[in-house]
Amino acid sequence: MKNKKETKSKEAAAEVVKEAGRISSKAELRTFITDVHERLMKDQAAPIFAMSAMQQVMSLDNIYDLLDPQNKEILQEIWVKLSQSGLHLRRPPLLFGDGEAAAAK
Repeated sequence: MKNKKETKSKEAAAEVVKEAGRISSKAELRTFITDVHERLMKDQAAPIFAMSAMQQVMSLDNIYDLLDPQNKEILQEIWVKLSQSGLHLRRPPLLFGDGEAAAAK
């Protein structure tokens, strides 16, 4: 039998996937990633929750159109926090540029 916390976590992850799929403007992206950022920084969400959200955002068809300097900065902060939490990640060129990604290898 599943406990309540595990069930809530799965429901929250499913909601993230649904919300990320509806993003169609820079403002919607900012709202979504700001929420993820705040939850992660306040330790209200597990790093895997934020990683799932990042995966959904980074795979949006129009991500290049949605990234402005402010959105990019928020996503970079999330990525750094995920790396600090122990996840072994490569820095994506989309967020950190080709030069920084190559230097991080």
